[in-house]
Amino acid sequence: MAGRITSWQTEQWLTEFIEGTWMALHFDNPDIAGEYNSEIFGGGYHRVQAVMYQPNDRAVWNSAPVVFNGLPVVTITHVCGWTDQVNGNMRFSIALPSPVRAVAGSQYAFGAAVLAVSLD
Repeated sequence: MAGRITSWQTEQWLTEFIEGTWMALHFDNPDIAGEYNSEIFGGGYHRVQAVMYQPNDRAVWNSAPVVFNGLPVVTITHVCGWTDQVNGNMRFSIALPSPVRAVAGSQYAFGAAVLAVSLD
């Protein structure tokens, strides 16, 4: 038997989601390499709190740019959402369309309304 999640419940989950999501960059697939083992470290890198639009049509998007500064030399493959700035639980992961090479001290950013998470 198939079921569905109501729009009301989806909005409740997404509202909780937008109230505290910290974005992180990863150099490997966190589902394979491990959530903590694949996150970038070093340089001036740290997780960045996402500012999100209110849920709309079972989805949320970032309403402001997400900017990571002070990156180490690394190849970025995934962006992930976490519950906390340090440690916490991973909420989601998104594979980048192609890996991005960062040089020491560089910046990597996602513009507003680029990152989306939906519950279908």
